[in-house]
Amino acid sequence: MCIIIRLQYYMVIDEEILLKNKAEIQEYKAGETIFLEGSLPKYYFQIRSGLAKLNTYREDGSEFIHSIPSDGHCFAETFLWCDVPYCINAESVSDTVIIKLGKSDFMQMLSENKDLTQNLLRHNSERMYYRHKMLATLSINNPSHRIYRVLEFLKNHHGIKEPFEFIVPFSRQQIANLTGLRVETVIRTVKKLEQENLVRISDGRICV
Repeated sequence: MCIIIRLQYYMVIDEEILLKNKAEIQEYKAGETIFLEGSLPKYYFQIRSGLAKLNTYREDGSEFIHSIPSDGHCFAETFLWCDVPYCINAESVSDTVIIKLGKSDFMQMLSENKDLTQNLLRHNSERMYYRHKMLATLSINNPSHRIYRVLEFLKNHHGIKEPFEFIVPFSRQQIANLTGLRVETVIRTVKKLEQENLVRISDGRICV
């Protein structure tokens, strides 16, 4: 049986500070677009609650997921420092509440509070570490090893140690998009991992 754990998180920038600097709160339904590849960056985005994904689509129409930010995380803020359009899409995975702050107000806020810049740099450092570790994991050729290592890495990233207490918040299709594998391969491999007692399935959810 999977145990539902409330994950602890920190806000990259305190919500009250954002709201005092003219930020607004916007709700997105699951599957709704936050921004599209090719559009110009206009806002700082920070997730109040929910789950989003940053993705691109290959020529054959298949999706590749770059990252899946969640509660307290900001995303795509580095684009605000350069005059180039987004090279990724952002979409809500679940019903998501996002705090948005316009680019000029965001830059003004940072210029008046250097501690906020330090928070952003720390968050980006942690995010780059996560991405490099994930890329190394995705280079594994064996599908079983690749999927299990990705699930284990996500579990460790959320600070959960006990066996089978982390409920993977992704569908089989999302795991396929994240790992670059076919969904049929993911379904077959997850069943194999369950038989090997490396994961458990409860109500269709994968527990690691």
